[in-house]
Amino acid sequence: MFLKVFKYDFKAIFFKFLPVLAILPVIALIVRIFSLINISGNIFAGMIFGLFNALLILGCSLFMVYTLVICIMRYTKSLFRDQGYLTHTLPVNKHQLLLSQILANFLMELISLVVIILCLMLAYYDPKIMNAIVSVINEFFKVVISAEEFFGMIGGTLTLLIFIMIFSSLQGLFVIYTGIAIGHAFAKNKGILSVVFCIALNYGISIVNGIISMIFSLTADYVVLTISDAIRTMNIFLGIQLAECIAICIGAYFLDIYLMKYRLNLE
Repeated sequence: MFLKVFKYDFKAIFFKFLPVLAILPVIALIVRIFSLINISGNIFAGMIFGLFNALLILGCSLFMVYTLVICIMRYTKSLFRDQGYLTHTLPVNKHQLLLSQILANFLMELISLVVIILCLMLAYYDPKIMNAIVSVINEFFKVVISAEEFFGMIGGTLTLLIFIMIFSSLQGLFVIYTGIAIGHAFAKNKGILSVVFCIALNYGISIVNGIISMIFSLTADYVVLTISDAIRTMNIFLGIQLAECIAICIGAYFLDIYLMKYRLNLE
């Protein structure tokens, strides 16, 4: 049953993205076509080219924001408003309802990021620039350090960065959804309180991040003699950040479950 709920949640979000998913690649294709033809000296064509460039950059910049807004609206409508009366009667527990929403929203954010990258590559990819970058990288590996040694040294760092990106995205969703859950635990002014608690939670997390960074800066050993020393210090800091993200996600998850079980106050 969980897979059916997840499929339904994902489809409900995905269909709202179809217009944007259809328009953005078209704009990127138009930019590519203009970049392939000679428009020098044609003022009108240059203006059109500049307009579509601006539209593409603006669209890519707002796409992730649009994704987050749609996910928030879907989460609130599905669990805390009129539709919640039906959602909470489904033969699944609160854990499955919350996980379905989180996974569907996270997957949609990932798809949005992939679409943005592909559109930018379609519009601006230049083989000459890419070949130049590859040449510089190859020269670096020949002169400074071998590729095997380099990736052997930073393999752990790259792994930590990947996990931090994943859990940072989940943390962002969990914090917003926890603020919404807390706000909707009250009888009145649920929307305003949801915004207030979202801001308060993010502000509180920023304070905690600042305190942890300050403690790390005061206690860390900054004697860096080699690249290995720098990477080891960086890995410690990234490990602390990852542990913090995971702790926030777990805490927010169980708080959301508690609120849905015992403080659910549907509109």
